Order: sequence, then structure tokens, then C-alpha cells
Amino acid sequence: MNHNFTKSVWNPWHELNNVADGLNQLFGLFPDYTPQYDYPPVNVWKGENEIRLSVRLPGIKAEDIEVNINHDTLTIKGERKLETLPEGTKAIRSERIAGSFKRSFSLPYPVENDAVEASYKDGILNIRLPKAKAIQPRKIAIQGI
Repeated sequence: MNHNFTKSVWNPWHELNNVADGLNQLFGLFPDYTPQYDYPPVNVWKGENEIRLSVRLPGIKAEDIEVNINHDTLTIKGERKLETLPEGTKAIRSERIAGSFKRSFSLPYPVENDAVEASYKDGILNIRLPKAKAIQPRKIAIQGI
């Protein structure tokens, strides 16, 4: 799923979901399946002077998440680690996929890198990207002569 705001990055979760979507359409194999597109799911808001993102990352530790800005691109990457099974047990159903993920977003304008904020609580990563001061609108005072 590619929006004006996002830059597509190869995503293995997206590819697996495409296969499941196709099989479900052909054979109805997964009646309870709800398609998921890009992982992790992200909500994005654009204001006059900032962009905010809310990223769902349940069950992932903050130290396993990385947020980077490089020029006009924000990248969120990390890893969901495999659960350790209790001794003497084996999995009979495993729906929570483990592995690395990466999402990148093209930013619509330069941001003030030193003022970017990221917080993580209850499995939600919130990122605030303020517009660079150099491009923010400002009122110019007129000097009298």
C-alpha cells in the first residue's frame, strides 16, 4: 500500500499477506482472516507545522526499535523476537510472526532534526516531527524609516 506520504520498502509481512489474500479469494481457506497490509500499522497526521505518527508495536521492547531520519526520509525498524516456549511444550498454533520489520516514509518537508520527539508506551510508538524553522511561515515586522 503506497500513499503519497510513504515510500514503499520491501516488506515480507506484506508479501505473506498478499499470498493469504489470494488463497482466501480463490478457496476461502481463511474465513477469519483479516488482511493486514504493511507492518507495523501506522497512523499519520500532518499539521501546519508538524507531522505526527502513531505506530502499533505490541509486544516489542523499546530497545528493539530504531527510528532514523535521513534527509527527507523517516525510517522505523526493529525486531519482534520469538517467544521462548516453556520446557516440555510445543506450539500447536502460532499466529504472531517474529522477525525484522522496516517502514520508511517520505517527509513532505524538511523537519527540525534536533526537535524530533519519540515516545513509547503500552506498545504504541509516538513520533513528533516539527517542520524546520527555516521553512515555517513567519510574520515579518515592517520597520519605519
